Amino acid sequence: MSDAVTIRNYHVIIDAPVEAIYDFVADLRTMPQWAYRFCKGVRIVDNGAIITTPQGEQYFGITGDRELGVLDWWAGPTMETAERWPTRLIPLPNGRSLYNVTAIFGATLPPNLDEHFADELGALKRLVETAAVSASATAN
Repeated sequence: MSDAVTIRNYHVIIDAPVEAIYDFVADLRTMPQWAYRFCKGVRIVDNGAIITTPQGEQYFGITGDRELGVLDWWAGPTMETAERWPTRLIPLPNGRSLYNVTAIFGATLPPNLDEHFADELGALKRLVETAAVSASATAN
């Protein structure tokens, strides 16, 4: 077994406040809408969810602090063996936010990883921005 670790960072700038993004991502029921290459289905359980991936079912959970913009993903075969991927939300000027994901792998990376993250973070951006515009229109 190799001790090799491969780390990739991905980010997206979203025209929405940190809180809106946090709430959307923290709601695991939204995963199939934006993480569609990774999450084909979700079943909510205590302390997380069982998600269906192209490789089968696995545990997925989130821990975080909304005020600090800390939103860590936990994934693995079981809750006890889940590994953490830290993600962070940083407020930017004019109501925009930076969402950064640190992906941690072993020596072998899944195929098309960069393309998949670009697609999924792009979908997240579109969904959150659409929801933010709808919420703003409703408030006015």
